[in-house]
Amino acid sequence: MSATFHTGQIFTERFTLDAEVVRRFAEFSGDTNPLHVDAGEAREYGFPHAVAHGAIQVAYLSKLIGMVVPGPGALWTGHRIEWLRPVFVGDEIELRVEVKSWSAGASLLQLNFSAQNVKGELVMNGEAEVKVGQKLAAVRQTDAGQARVSLVTGASRGIGAEIARTLASRGRVALHYHTNAAAAKAVADEIHAAGGEAEIFAADLSQAGAGTTLLRDVAAKFGRLDIVVHAATTPISTTTLAQTTASQCAAFWQINVAAALELLQAATPLMSGGKFGRVIFMGTSYLFGAPPSGMAAYISAKQALWGITRAASLDLAPQGITVNMVSPSLTITDLSAHVPQRIKEVEAMKNPCRRLATPADSAAAVAWLASDAAAFINGINLPVTGGPVV
Repeated sequence: MSATFHTGQIFTERFTLDAEVVRRFAEFSGDTNPLHVDAGEAREYGFPHAVAHGAIQVAYLSKLIGMVVPGPGALWTGHRIEWLRPVFVGDEIELRVEVKSWSAGASLLQLNFSAQNVKGELVMNGEAEVKVGQKLAAVRQTDAGQARVSLVTGASRGIGAEIARTLASRGRVALHYHTNAAAAKAVADEIHAAGGEAEIFAADLSQAGAGTTLLRDVAAKFGRLDIVVHAATTPISTTTLAQTTASQCAAFWQINVAAALELLQAATPLMSGGKFGRVIFMGTSYLFGAPPSGMAAYISAKQALWGITRAASLDLAPQGITVNMVSPSLTITDLSAHVPQRIKEVEAMKNPCRRLATPADSAAAVAWLASDAAAFINGINLPVTGGPVV
């Protein structure tokens, strides 16, 4: 509960202790003392009318605490009550609750309360201590009825394109591309033909500020942003460690790490307003176990991206945003064109499923992480490998 209170704040409740209320309370509580339910008996005790149960006033106080101050989730932990004069069946009562103190750190309210009849006579007063409850296992309610908007970077081909097609079946999609506008448009046309909604956006994510501009353009077009899938990467080639240069490392770092960080920072305010967000980074199965040789620049950048994933998952979870990674094994795409056919055959036979990964395998994993079903999955690196990853 995020409510706040201040000393001196007043809340009131007015009610009538009519005969039906008294009858129902007597039946529920078992307190059928004639003093409460029989006017004749009450007169014999010296009262002009039947005396309403004092606990009924406490019940209305419980209603005010449980529904208003602090409201749902309140735990009434202690009280002191003094009944100053009897109240009678038919009396109208005004209950007044005042905030004595509020500790936000302890989530604790100290309340003063009093009740008076229509004559202005004080009939009850006291103090109460109330713990403001916090939901510990509540699933966030989101506007799932509206079509969510996803941004997929590197969506003109391969895994990114397949992710875009899959997410388009569940909402609207922004397809990012760098230079191949024709390929991106072809993916968008496929989505349109299937009855989906997609728009293409160009951006060179190797340039600082491009990610921020991209997200601003997507939000301007669709009016919102709910899901970011960062699948863009630099073309991969094998290079021995001796031949690996700082500029090669920087190229992978800019797309996989710097751009990812920029996308995170720009997406957070767009998502947090709706208390829902999904950020999914594409990793690699090379993060598990021993990697192949000649890929130091690529693997080091993906390892850094995994570090960002873990850190961001902690920082953004309170805002309803989860951050995860999907790491496929060798997948048949343009990016794996440099891998010799013989190696692909060997890898397929080594895999327990006796095949290589497909873009659809990764797309299905991403779609699940982006859904409400994965609301409690956060900060993981999901291997899409067909078997063991170590």
